[in-house]
Amino acid sequence: MSFLAVLLPALAILVALLQIVEVRKYRAGRHLISGRRLALRVIAGALLILLLASVFVGIFILKLLDATVRPKVFLLFWGGCMAAAFGLMLVMLADVRDVEDRSRKRQHEMWKEFARFIAGQMHRHEDQEESPPEACPPRDSQPGDEPGQ
Repeated sequence: MSFLAVLLPALAILVALLQIVEVRKYRAGRHLISGRRLALRVIAGALLILLLASVFVGIFILKLLDATVRPKVFLLFWGGCMAAAFGLMLVMLADVRDVEDRSRKRQHEMWKEFARFIAGQMHRHEDQEESPPEACPPRDSQPGDEPGQ
């Protein structure tokens, strides 16, 4: 139990620090994510911290390990923790969906750029075929170059 007493607050502090770093990067302009994705990640981090704190409080402060002692409090408290965990999953699914949408859009843009490049190459090739061929410079003939010799 003492391991959990140290681990849960340490994880909550780690998540909070990562959140602070992410927000600072975004504000400084050194970010690769959109404002919507940052908001989703901040919400997810807050829910994760809330969940870690709730588990800590439930185990070490309220001593809600046995459902037979206070069944209503036990069910309400751990049900609330389950609701927070479910909310965290929904937020993270929204973030994953946002990442997939961005990836799909970027892939579509790359295919469009590739198609434009190919079309430009074909257009250049057609222009070269339509232009009259340039006269070839005379070749010095040497014995044995002609067919039949």
